Amino acid sequence: MSIRSTLISALLKRTVKKQFDNLDDVPAFRERMASAGGMTTKTPDNVFVSKVDVPTDSGTDIACEWVQMDEQSDRPVLMYLHGGGYVFGGLDSHRDIAWRLAEAGNVRVLVVDYRLAPEHPFPAALEDSITCYRWLLAAGIAPEQIAFGGDSAGGGLALASLVNCKNLGLPMPNCALLLSPWTDLSASGDSVQANAASDVMLTPGSLRTMADHYLGGRDHTAPLASPLFADLSGLPAIFIQASESEILLSDSERLVTKIIAAGGEAKLETWPKMPHVWQILAGRIPEGKAAILKLGEFLNTRFS
Repeated sequence: MSIRSTLISALLKRTVKKQFDNLDDVPAFRERMASAGGMTTKTPDNVFVSKVDVPTDSGTDIACEWVQMDEQSDRPVLMYLHGGGYVFGGLDSHRDIAWRLAEAGNVRVLVVDYRLAPEHPFPAALEDSITCYRWLLAAGIAPEQIAFGGDSAGGGLALASLVNCKNLGLPMPNCALLLSPWTDLSASGDSVQANAASDVMLTPGSLRTMADHYLGGRDHTAPLASPLFADLSGLPAIFIQASESEILLSDSERLVTKIIAAGGEAKLETWPKMPHVWQILAGRIPEGKAAILKLGEFLNTRFS
């Protein structure tokens, strides 16, 4: 563990972790988390960022953002779903990791600003994800040239989107990469309690509150909300990264076990003593850069 990671982890534990146990006032929580945006670094000038609105049947567009290393590109697409417990996060918070994945994986990244809870509870986020995937397909991009990705809640949403693609009869994307995915909103994994002290960001209480906001009274084990409990057969190859010290570790461990048992392909790479979704801190800590290079290798291999 680098000195920078040690310092960042200590800072997160003193500041952000305390905020996560105060989630009753979601608008105020969003403002507090937005003020922590200094954790990421400025987007380089050679990165091309362009806004795009994806239309919906209801007439309300989904705000998205292309992040790529070429102004005009026909590279494969990574459709990325940001984390934030389904209640916060957006294009600004994930632009840094988007361009780093674009560079490492030789892809163009479509970041989806899906609707957030509690204003828009489940299944709003899932509907937005599927709408954006349909939009990519309608634009003539072959499913073999598309990957799904996401971190934390966005990782769970990416997995739920794969399951829903199967349910809807849509063609599967090439692969998926999940960063510390939140796949079990019932918080039944052993690590939720076992790693409660070592996790420098999340708490068991924050998981329960965010799940309640997202589900709006629905079943916490509903397969398209908690895809760990879905039929996981027939999914594309999935690469997962998680921290050994985070409370969501069991979500990844059980997920890999279930996918392999269902005849699928999944690999879990665990990193010691890292913050939850440490990849988003790649501008600050060397482990973030190293992890993104591994994710890039996975994408390059799949799309080659």
